[in-house]
Amino acid sequence: MKKDILLKGLVPTLVLFSTQAAALPFQSIDPRSFAMGGVGVASGTSANAGFMNPALLAAAKDDEDFSLEFPIIGARIHDPDNLIDEINAYQDNNLEGNLTSAIDTFKADTTAAAAASAVGDAATAILTQLQKLSNKPIQGEVFAGMVVGVPSKKVGASLNLSGYAVGGGLFDLKSADTSLINGIISDAATSPAALASNTAVADQISNTQNVVDKLQSGLDARGALITEVGLSLAHEFNIAGHNVAVGITPKAVKVKTFDYFLDANTAKFDANTGTKDYNDVNLDVGLAKDYGNGWKAGLVAKNLIAHDYQTVLGHTVKIEPQLRAGVSRSNDWLTLAADLDLKENQPAGFDSKTQYLAVGAELDLFDWVQFRAGYRHNLSDTNTSIPTIGFGFSPFGVHIDVAYAQNNTEKAASLQLGFRF
Repeated sequence: MKKDILLKGLVPTLVLFSTQAAALPFQSIDPRSFAMGGVGVASGTSANAGFMNPALLAAAKDDEDFSLEFPIIGARIHDPDNLIDEINAYQDNNLEGNLTSAIDTFKADTTAAAAASAVGDAATAILTQLQKLSNKPIQGEVFAGMVVGVPSKKVGASLNLSGYAVGGGLFDLKSADTSLINGIISDAATSPAALASNTAVADQISNTQNVVDKLQSGLDARGALITEVGLSLAHEFNIAGHNVAVGITPKAVKVKTFDYFLDANTAKFDANTGTKDYNDVNLDVGLAKDYGNGWKAGLVAKNLIAHDYQTVLGHTVKIEPQLRAGVSRSNDWLTLAADLDLKENQPAGFDSKTQYLAVGAELDLFDWVQFRAGYRHNLSDTNTSIPTIGFGFSPFGVHIDVAYAQNNTEKAASLQLGFRF
């Protein structure tokens, strides 16, 4: 196993997801929504209506005429079992180099008990650390997007472009590696002669192959990069005497899946390994009702057309319908909002199932500075709930928004630059 293989394998998995059948949770891509716990179905603006609820383009504030948002970027990492720390420990302690050096020293005198014992100690250190890595998952996602929006009660519209990669990986400790290292440990404890007769050690002594190059453990990873181009359209209708905004977002979707095992003897990751490309279409539909007294309600169904995408190794990536409702109360300086997933979403990667209840608040000071906070609670798994905070600065129509979230296993951040007039 190459000394740096674990790090090289881990980095790409931060933008992958790995599971037998993966689906996506409800995404919150922009920092305003993100900082407010992920709300936005009723509290969104023309700047994020295409991502959260297209109907909001016909239920926006009267002073919203045009928005250009670029770039919108963010990232998230979820490391529930401290896999990164364990990988750092594996590499920083040079465990594979220590075993190789110990066997080379033993090679100089295969009768030396101290040298044999040192080989056993080095092998024990590797096995102990590999066992700490075994079956530990890591997940993450990165995203980027842009929006051009023109809200209107007659015909509101926005062009939305987004690309996101979501996922994780799982380190697989092979039983063959456990047997190999345990054999070295046992023979080293028995006698120098037994160690010298160990097949793996004998191969290194004869310069045939180093022991660490025989290790087969590595990282299982599967993933998808999803790119969407959507055109959101909204109009306010009078339905039974009530003005209700209706919005739709037809979108072109490109999905690239990839599925690989990064084995112990691979020197470098190839991003083009095991990929499959798909081109599809999908549709979001939303409703919004502005009650005219500061209260607003919303309902959105995203990805109404379910799709299954196969990876090269026969695993399945699912894009399934998502349904979310929201309510908000706002005045000139304060917005309070809550959103709820109306159906449970299957996990993306090794995450738990998700059904989010999100609450958030925004304090707006003179339309120049915004302070935001929120909390997202997973009704399906309370261990994945997380508090969020954010900040906005908006002088003369220019908006700079940032958001951050953290709990004991997860960190996430988002940034956006926009122009609104």
